[in-house]
Amino acid sequence: MALYRELIGDARTVLLLGNTPALMPLCTAALDLDPWDETGKSIRGDWTQNDTHFEAIIGDGVLNFTDGLARGVWEMAARTSDVFVARAFRHRMPIMRVADNFPGEHDLGVAPTRFVQFDEYQFFQWNFRELRASGFIH
Repeated sequence: MALYRELIGDARTVLLLGNTPALMPLCTAALDLDPWDETGKSIRGDWTQNDTHFEAIIGDGVLNFTDGLARGVWEMAARTSDVFVARAFRHRMPIMRVADNFPGEHDLGVAPTRFVQFDEYQFFQWNFRELRASGFIH
């Protein structure tokens, strides 16, 4: 939680991709195809189809499903947020039912603004505001 808080900075509107209970306190809305939380923050929908702007978008494991989904999520976040923070696992864990993608620092086309690596997982942060200002993305 502390690293997510640090990486999203002072964002006032935060979209959580999925229903990760530990991250619910950080978000103002949570988007999922099958929302199940009872906080009233959930929105039913496809992660890649979000068209509402949030200052920050966060996710836990959202880059681990498939390469195509990871790229779709990244592209959506680049269009609709100032900052995107995702924790991604570095390899398949025993509890994972569906996970075929284990991206590294340079696997999504644009290197993250910050990259923090641990033994089992890593955090990616793309500050799209900075990346746009420096001409790395439009």
